[in-house]
Amino acid sequence: MKYRFVILFLLMYSFQVKAIDIKVKLYSGKNLDKAIVTPTSTDYYLIALDENLEPIDTIIDLYEEAQGNTLYFSETGELVDVNRIKHPLGKYEALLLVSKKKEKTFVISAAGKERIYNGNLQFRVYNGSLQVVNIVDIEQYVAGVVESEGGHIDTYEYFKAQAILARTFALKNWNKHISEGYNLKDDVSSQAYYSKCYLQNKDNIIKATYDTKDTVLVSKEECDLILTAFHANSGGQTANSEDAWVSKVSYLRSKEDKFSTGQPSYTWEKKVSKEQFLNYFKRQFGIKSDNKEFEKAVLSFTQKDRKSYFTYEGKRLALKNVRNDFKLRSTFFSVEESGDEVILKGKGYGHGVGLSQDGAINMAKQGYNCKEILYYYYNNVELENLNFLEL
Repeated sequence: MKYRFVILFLLMYSFQVKAIDIKVKLYSGKNLDKAIVTPTSTDYYLIALDENLEPIDTIIDLYEEAQGNTLYFSETGELVDVNRIKHPLGKYEALLLVSKKKEKTFVISAAGKERIYNGNLQFRVYNGSLQVVNIVDIEQYVAGVVESEGGHIDTYEYFKAQAILARTFALKNWNKHISEGYNLKDDVSSQAYYSKCYLQNKDNIIKATYDTKDTVLVSKEECDLILTAFHANSGGQTANSEDAWVSKVSYLRSKEDKFSTGQPSYTWEKKVSKEQFLNYFKRQFGIKSDNKEFEKAVLSFTQKDRKSYFTYEGKRLALKNVRNDFKLRSTFFSVEESGDEVILKGKGYGHGVGLSQDGAINMAKQGYNCKEILYYYYNNVELENLNFLEL
């Protein structure tokens, strides 16, 4: 009986993989030792896998065994222990919880967080902790990313633009974590993916995702998938790629961004001790004694246009380092004295490279379509269908 279910599983899985399924590690950054999963229906199989993640046996068929379908997974040494209520089901190299239908969902609780996902779940012990991987159709993943990254304001053309960016990022970074057994993580080191798409704007997000299905953004010259950098708000001017990272990228160039001006994350302020601020700059420039000219340069620093560096007598300090060390919203700030403090008056939120989410939402509200939005924030790019690309 069990082996018959394995054959059924293999047949079913062979049909599923005709679509593009992506593997996403859930609860990234957490050292999990347990997880509780409750499928929303009983249309699931629990499959035992070997060390190579190949199916070897069916543990339970939740469709036939409908009572108590909540499952408890835990790390025990190098094996995964699985239980159903008080009934132990055994310890295995790895396990796969498989939905018979892709639209079915499950609720997972781990690390104090409860989430809802589509697709299948894979469990194994990796580097001493329980690794949970969601194997899901890429379009369902994209919809979840759009909701997690910017689904709070119902703007259909913006959702389309964000879906194209999410899909492009996933395919460009397909092998990023392949040696660890998955494609991407669920946090901002890859793309935020905190659940399936199911909240208040789900209908428009899902429609936007499937209306742009198979569409990606590529560079005109090389026809390569682009680096789809985006941030919350540019502060009125985007940044060059090398201002935030190392490499100069032709399609990620600084430009005036009128659509981000006055939007929700446009301005910010932060107060810092003047002594702490000055001593920080002195350390960076190797200045050990009082230097009134240097102090004046620091305390009168302004940015009408975005700068990459604070410079003094031929030396320079990357503003991205100042941002990181003082935990600022952006590098786009000016300094104002206020007694024993300095007030850092800034614009924008994030690294400033690529698409500004506030600006894109504003463009969508003003009637711009997703193509116009993407072409505004990325230089020399074009939309392309996956069927015409060699990936």
